[in-house]
Amino acid sequence: MKVAIIADHRHPLKKPYAGGLAMITHKMVQKLADKGIEVDVYAKSGSQSENLQNLDHHFAEDSSLSCSYPEKNNPSQIKNAVIYAEIFQDLERYEYDIVHNQTLHYLPIILGNKLKTKFVTTLHTMAFPEIKFALDYVKKDLDQEFVVVSESLRDQYSKFLNFPKVIRNAIDLDDWEPNFEKDNQYCMWYGSMCKEKAPHLAIEVAIKANKPIILAGRGKNSEYFERFVAPLLKNPLVSYVGEQDKTQINRLLRNSMALLFTSVWEEPSALGISESLASGTPVLSWDKGVAPEIITDEVGQIFDPLDTTGMAEALKNIERFDRKACRKHAEQHCNIDNMIDNYVEFYEALVEENAEVY
Repeated sequence: MKVAIIADHRHPLKKPYAGGLAMITHKMVQKLADKGIEVDVYAKSGSQSENLQNLDHHFAEDSSLSCSYPEKNNPSQIKNAVIYAEIFQDLERYEYDIVHNQTLHYLPIILGNKLKTKFVTTLHTMAFPEIKFALDYVKKDLDQEFVVVSESLRDQYSKFLNFPKVIRNAIDLDDWEPNFEKDNQYCMWYGSMCKEKAPHLAIEVAIKANKPIILAGRGKNSEYFERFVAPLLKNPLVSYVGEQDKTQINRLLRNSMALLFTSVWEEPSALGISESLASGTPVLSWDKGVAPEIITDEVGQIFDPLDTTGMAEALKNIERFDRKACRKHAEQHCNIDNMIDNYVEFYEALVEENAEVY
């Protein structure tokens, strides 16, 4: 089987990853190749991958965007559209069995609908306006397959698509060393310092429970941080360690009593929950997004959104959770090898279906 993966154009596929999407895409390319599948990856230059087709090369360095254009138009957006339009000529020429779109851009959805090859798009985030436009454009003559990364996301896309397949994003368990001791002295929060992730609510929970909390993540210079987080750092229970790499996050996680997952938006993937469980650390979260699909009573607790008092009470009794059960749950439900098996099975069914048609 020969598969082409289209990566998001913004970040190269290499460590340290710029985000969860880059990590998932890079791991997918590697794991598919390990299974003997021939994989070409269309990604930003600098990506560390065999059979790399540089997206940047589809827009010549000396190509000028200095011509007149309305001020409201963003030249970077024009360039990105050109890049994606160009690569579809290669996708037809190289005769792949499957083309898998892992981008957040609207244009591959539109162009992929006319591709002769079986085209798959994984939807990783909520339907922002450009994606809605693309789905509306192709729905009358839909000729591609869609995967969503959670049941909650499928519910959101149900108005545009009829029951897309669900394959949850997962993590490489080898990257996350667990700790099963229960004498941990602090809880943890990590992620981007923004109002959607709401670290200030995690601090509120920790203070109510009288437990130390360590926060990690980028965004220190944001208006949100200065207004909502910085004043709380005066409390001796609260420590902020800035942005950390994966190894450091694992060390902090596995030595913490709990992860406080306080995101107030509908998180479609929430890899942080999986990473915490893989580290042997239980998770306390609001009942939003994918969280209730991952967290069970054995490995954490779900609360009504913004119920900081309830979460604080649970944090006081966090030792009731079996940390070995957290790791076992991650092995069974958050393992990227299972995710890859699901995709391979899906690919094979599509190839077989395509063979029957022709």
